[in-house]
Amino acid sequence: MKPSSDATALPAVLVGTAGWLVALIVLGVSQPVGPPATGVWWFAVAVVGALSGLIGLPFLFRKRARLLRAGRTGGGTGALAGD
Repeated sequence: MKPSSDATALPAVLVGTAGWLVALIVLGVSQPVGPPATGVWWFAVAVVGALSGLIGLPFLFRKRARLLRAGRTGGGTGALAGD
């Protein structure tokens, strides 16, 4: 049985969100936020990346929990579906 793309996306989204949060912290510490000519757009990119991940994580966690519940109760397609 092929795993759901939502279930396999969770680790990637977690790592990506953590990466953007680290980038946000590094940029916040190393470069003061100044006028746009000084590279403030990198800070904005890190903010958007981190927010995108933080918004998407609850949806992926709920989807994963729903898939696990369906598999445990027999409501979904289990290992015997191909038999």
